[in-house]
Amino acid sequence: MTAPPSHTEPPDEFIETVDRAGCARLLAAVDVGRLAVVAAGRPRIVVLNYHFDGADVFFRTREDAFVVGLTADDAAVHAEFEVDSAFAAAESGWSVIASGLLVREQDARRVATARERVRAWAQGERDVVLRLDVADLSGRRVGRL
Repeated sequence: MTAPPSHTEPPDEFIETVDRAGCARLLAAVDVGRLAVVAAGRPRIVVLNYHFDGADVFFRTREDAFVVGLTADDAAVHAEFEVDSAFAAAESGWSVIASGLLVREQDARRVATARERVRAWAQGERDVVLRLDVADLSGRRVGRL
């Protein structure tokens, strides 16, 4: 018979699921993330600045942008938007994924708000506003922090 260890072993993994409210706070905390869609059978990822209003994610982009073409003629496409932060020295970080339908925003008030609140890092006109109608938020933290 083997004696039990004299000390408490740490868990093998430090992974914590983040609840919806926590995901919303983290999504609101940063202003750049990655939008993922499937087009012509291939995954595509686009880095975009955004604004999260507590319910939906808004993007500003150019009329000729790849993602704008996906929403032409009032089309909607399933998309996932991911934001994260990592702290390499502490081997810790978090990630949030918002899933839903990506559409071209038509509401004039929301378009004006998005144009005011989303500051694109890229130069040039960014007058088209897209909205990710968030159906699901999920997230997790990893590490000891």
